[in-house]
Amino acid sequence: MTDCLNCKDRLPAGARYCPACGQSTRIFRRPWLQVFREVLDELFDFDGRMLVSLRLLLTRPGLLARDYNDGRRVAHTSPVRMYLLISLLFFFVLPAIVPPDPEGLPQHQFAIDLYSRGMFLLLPIFALLMKLFYRRFFYLEHLVHTAYLFSAMFIALGVLMAIEGPSDRYLAALVAQFVVLIYVLWYLVASLRVSYHEGWGKSILKALGVLLLFLPVLGGSIELASHWEGSVSDPMVRLIKD
Repeated sequence: MTDCLNCKDRLPAGARYCPACGQSTRIFRRPWLQVFREVLDELFDFDGRMLVSLRLLLTRPGLLARDYNDGRRVAHTSPVRMYLLISLLFFFVLPAIVPPDPEGLPQHQFAIDLYSRGMFLLLPIFALLMKLFYRRFFYLEHLVHTAYLFSAMFIALGVLMAIEGPSDRYLAALVAQFVVLIYVLWYLVASLRVSYHEGWGKSILKALGVLLLFLPVLGGSIELASHWEGSVSDPMVRLIKD
């Protein structure tokens, strides 16, 4: 296509938008298979940005959210893409690495389904709680921070569930679980400190406040889902409910 379909102006080579009217140059009349392939390429394209963003996500809490909200977005993977990719991997890959239930009950699969759906539904609620503690920031900024935060929590939760079985038999696995739990608490505080430009003291207090409000919501959601789906004896579910 060399001319804009909207204003008929001449398009520069490789232009994604018309410089005259601003309309996208993407052609929408095309087979569904091609559209589906482009969506998959966009979501699962492990380019340099994705690898760098994953490293920063796990080692520099809050940095991705701060850069995105401050307008520095080109070098990093967007929060929506990051969250969708990690949640899909959590949903489809984790059942393959989590040890099966010895009695053949689909408890782990139920727990994974529960966490995946629950975290998605609770994401806007967590962002709303953040708004209570950081009123000068827009709600959309809290959604960005929460999307990156929950992406990291998916990874941490996946590690916890993967080593849950060995932790009953090996001290090293039990210690690893403890380390991951400490990492999760540190990550929350550090992400608040970096994203919202506050000191460690305020960040710790606000993290405690957010947890005090969010954990009952999380527990109630799990209780409701467990009641709806049936009784669940997975220890991870009991731990969160307690």
